[in-house]
Amino acid sequence: MALSGSAKKAYKKAMKAKKKRMRGHWLLIQKGDSAKEVASKLFTQFAVLVLIACGLILANELRLSLSAKNLNSSLKDLYYNYIDRGDNNGELLDSAKALLQINPDTVGWVQIDDTNISLPVVQKKTADGNEAYLKIAFDGSANKAGTIFLDMRNVLDAHERSDNLIIYGHNQKDKTMFGDLAYYKKDISYYAAHPVVKFSSNYKTDVYKIFAYFVNPTKESQTADGYIFDYHNRLELDTREEYDDFINNIMLRTQIITPVDVEYGDEFLTLSTCSNEFSDSRFVVFARKVRDGEDETVDVSQAYLNPNAKEPDWNVIYGR
Repeated sequence: MALSGSAKKAYKKAMKAKKKRMRGHWLLIQKGDSAKEVASKLFTQFAVLVLIACGLILANELRLSLSAKNLNSSLKDLYYNYIDRGDNNGELLDSAKALLQINPDTVGWVQIDDTNISLPVVQKKTADGNEAYLKIAFDGSANKAGTIFLDMRNVLDAHERSDNLIIYGHNQKDKTMFGDLAYYKKDISYYAAHPVVKFSSNYKTDVYKIFAYFVNPTKESQTADGYIFDYHNRLELDTREEYDDFINNIMLRTQIITPVDVEYGDEFLTLSTCSNEFSDSRFVVFARKVRDGEDETVDVSQAYLNPNAKEPDWNVIYGR
C-alpha cells in the first residue's frame, strides 16, 4: 500500500534521525546503551584523545625542529657572510660583531667540517649560567634544542683563555646541535673523515685536533670502581700534576688511539653532549689546539680502536 504524503514525510524524518544517531553511535554515549557499550565508547573516546594529543605533540616537535634548523641555517649564512679567519689582533672579528648584535652572550663559533656542527656558542656568566640556554635558542625564543654554550666558569676573551674550554650541546635526534657527535662512537672511519674541530672565539680562529672520546658515566653506581671522571671540572691545568691526571684519565677511557700527541702547556677543547646508552651518560670529545707552526692535518691512517679502554660497568647498568 502506497504511503500518503504526510506519512512519507514522517518516514523520511525518522530515517534522517536514525542516520544521525548511527553516525555518533560508535563514539557518543546515548540513552539506552548497555554498560558494555558505555565502557567501549569511553575507551574509544580516550584512545581518540590520546591519538589527537600525540599528533599535537609530534606536530610541535616538528615545528621546534624546523625552527632550530632554519635558525641555524640563517645564522650560518650570516656568519660566513662576515667570516674573518685568523687572528684579529685583539679586535672583534666581523663575524662576531654580526652575531653579537643578535645575542650579546656570543663568545664564538664551533665547527666540524661536513657535519651539522657549525653553530654559534654563547656563555652566560651567572650562577645558573650552565642552565640558561638549555631550552632557549640563540635568538631568545623557547626551543628544547637550546643553544651550544661554553661553561660559565671558562675564561675566554681577547687576551686570556682557560686551558680547557668546555662546550656543551644537546644530542638532538634530528642530528642538529651536537647530535652528530654520536657518529664518532667506536667508528674509525668517521673519525678519519672528521679529525679536527674549528673554534672561533670573538677574536680569533683556532684549529683543534681530536685525540680522544668516550662515553662517561655520571653516577658512582655506573662504574666498577666507584670513580667518576669529572672532566667538566678540569678547566685549568695549572700544575703538571693536574695536567697528568687530566690526560691519564682521558687516555684510560678513550675509544680510539690517535697519532695526536699532547704535552704539558697545550690548550684543549672539550665537546660534551648527552649519550643514549643509559640514564645521565655523557659522550665527550677531547681535542688539542694546533701549536704555532704545526701542520693542521692529522695522519688518520695511524688511528685505531682502543681494545683496552676502560668503559662504564655495563653489567651493573643493565642489571646483568
